[in-house]
Amino acid sequence: MSNGMNSRFIPSEEIDERQVVQWRFGAVDHMGGLKSLPSLAGLPDIQGAPAASGAKAAHGGAGMARAPASSSGFHSLSLPGRSDAPRLEADSMVLDVEADTPGAPASTAPAVDEEQLHALLEQARAEGHAEGLEQGRQEAQQQWQQHMDDYVSGTGRETAQRVDALLSGLDAGFKQLQTDAAQELLNLACDIARQVVRQELRSQPQALLPVVREALDMLAADGRAATVRLNPADFAVLDEALRAEHGAQSKVQWISDASVAQGDVRVESGGAQVDAGMDKRWRRAVAALGLVSTWYDGERDAG
Repeated sequence: MSNGMNSRFIPSEEIDERQVVQWRFGAVDHMGGLKSLPSLAGLPDIQGAPAASGAKAAHGGAGMARAPASSSGFHSLSLPGRSDAPRLEADSMVLDVEADTPGAPASTAPAVDEEQLHALLEQARAEGHAEGLEQGRQEAQQQWQQHMDDYVSGTGRETAQRVDALLSGLDAGFKQLQTDAAQELLNLACDIARQVVRQELRSQPQALLPVVREALDMLAADGRAATVRLNPADFAVLDEALRAEHGAQSKVQWISDASVAQGDVRVESGGAQVDAGMDKRWRRAVAALGLVSTWYDGERDAG
């Protein structure tokens, strides 16, 4: 390794008993010629330098000749010839390479024969093929599972919607059935009540007396004259009872009128009239239940 001024071990050939000549690398150019050396006149004498007999040069200075001492106290340099320059440069390059990579081990890469290499390639190919198959199988399984989940989800959603629509229809139908049944039951109860009242009036005509009293109280309460019209059948049954109740001095006149339906009562007083007929009373009674029915509905159907 050279960096400007280089130093090395001095071979014994370059040392005498009294003086040591300083050696500088680079004194020889690449063509084997001598480079200009600095003047040696100003160098100090080195006294008492012992001779290193038998010492070896660190970088191979065998090509250097021993220089005899000059009269000025310095040894002259015996430079190598032109033919020795390449060897010196080669030795220097070898030393530099060895210095740069001290202790570098030799290449010990094991040799791989062709059969072993082929076996390794086949093993790698088989492992890659198996890995690819496994990855493909997993991806196919995941896709199939996703399709199944989507199908089940869609089928379940459609089924739930159909069931919900069916239940909604059943609920609406059941409510309508309840409404219709309630209406039918109410109508049936109304028909039964009408038949019961009719039968009661036929068997007990006196049941009409409360109706007559109520109508008279509405018009003749202050003792004014009043006229009560009854169906001939009702009049035959109630005439005696009514005359006995009101007395001979009463201002009420009892008249049998065929235009009045059986069970009806019509009271007239001072130009006012109260129709206490069964049809009107029945209509008012069933209207409170939300029904529209007349007193004569069942009777007409029977006729």
